[in-house]
Amino acid sequence: MATAIPQINHSWDFLDKFQMETVFSPHEWQLLVSLIEKSEQAIKPHIEECHDWELRWEKRLRPLCGDQTTINWSKFRPLRRSREEDWSDWLAWLLETSQTGFFADSLFAEHMKCQPETFILPTVERETPLEGRRADIVISWKTKRMTHVEVKIGDENFDKTFETSIKPHKSAPDKNWNDFILIPGQSQEAWNETAQKYINDESANVTVILWDDVARGLRRCLWHERESVFWRAWAWVFCSVIEKELLGLEKLGRDSNHPKIQVILNWLSIMKINTEEKYE
Repeated sequence: MATAIPQINHSWDFLDKFQMETVFSPHEWQLLVSLIEKSEQAIKPHIEECHDWELRWEKRLRPLCGDQTTINWSKFRPLRRSREEDWSDWLAWLLETSQTGFFADSLFAEHMKCQPETFILPTVERETPLEGRRADIVISWKTKRMTHVEVKIGDENFDKTFETSIKPHKSAPDKNWNDFILIPGQSQEAWNETAQKYINDESANVTVILWDDVARGLRRCLWHERESVFWRAWAWVFCSVIEKELLGLEKLGRDSNHPKIQVILNWLSIMKINTEEKYE
């Protein structure tokens, strides 16, 4: 037995209850237009500076195939990117094979308070087993110093970082140890919350470095061209993937409509290099 579908009386009478009101007067709209114009004027010098640096980098990196920010890394995968271990492998290789130590100097020197020559051709171990845990990267320098680095690309379970950080020290108690954690900028708040719980624990002294620092350090090496072409080629690939996938820095086209000022400033913080810097 079919069920009758009740008829619905469609009516537009309910619209009579609405009244059109003027939201903005012409004067108010003009104020908004004026604010937009001023914001565009304020951001314009930063956009021009950003484009200027893009051109300088394009020229500098031309021997290494120029700009790679437009490459679709999902179709060509020289670097697997699904696990933190994949990123650690590349980072460890670049640190270990650097002939100058300038890359490691960019990341660690400020915190380790040592000379640049300390960082030349270290021994780097990956996934070192430590009493039920594994240390991502353990670096032995030419001096009596050692560095432990935990690498994160999204995992914010930072309690285990502090638990792991003191374990490598037992394997070489006569060495001077420094512990670092490498995280994306968006994980800083979560890290700070966890670190507060260990603030009075002198044995859990872990220093934060950001993936932004890695990108800046790689670009520093690329600009000054002191490493081999082979090293710089792979460093440029790694740097490009970091900038695109971890830092979210898409290429800025010259026809971009009102790009966000924060994106512009982030690009400038990565691209601006001290071009007068000299190495002995």
